Amino acid sequence: AEPTEVVIAEEGDVRSSGASAILDVADFLGDAAQYDGQLIEVTGARVASRLGPQAFWIGPDDQPFLVKMGPELVSAGQEILVEQTVNLTGMVWIMSDSAHAAWEAQGAFPSDGDRIVAEFAIGSPFLEATEILDPSAAGGDAGTGGTD
Repeated sequence: AEPTEVVIAEEGDVRSSGASAILDVADFLGDAAQYDGQLIEVTGARVASRLGPQAFWIGPDDQPFLVKMGPELVSAGQEILVEQTVNLTGMVWIMSDSAHAAWEAQGAFPSDGDRIVAEFAIGSPFLEATEILDPSAAGGDAGTGGTD
């Protein structure tokens, strides 16, 4: 086992995302709950599958992690493709019954199947993404978040 490097934003350190930590996906998934309530950036995340039009799972297929697109990304029509590798910035929260109900009210679950699958995340951390970048497509304008 090799030590992993976690980049922590120091006071006065200017990051375009404002993230308190920038983590490789494997490091983040190792203990995502420790970042509850924090704005973080996750790099190199593979989209494992979709969950309706507003959410998706990242990580290995046998231990997927839930990501919900924030309202700005949803209204901008952010597209996510299965097997795409993305960098994500957003807040980590613990899924609760009330969060699940709010997602349902926002139309996040077009089918009962999607709603039921999301119930499995109750009590677990999830990421509410405010920015999703495709690192392979990030040319000279990587800071736009792809929502222009």
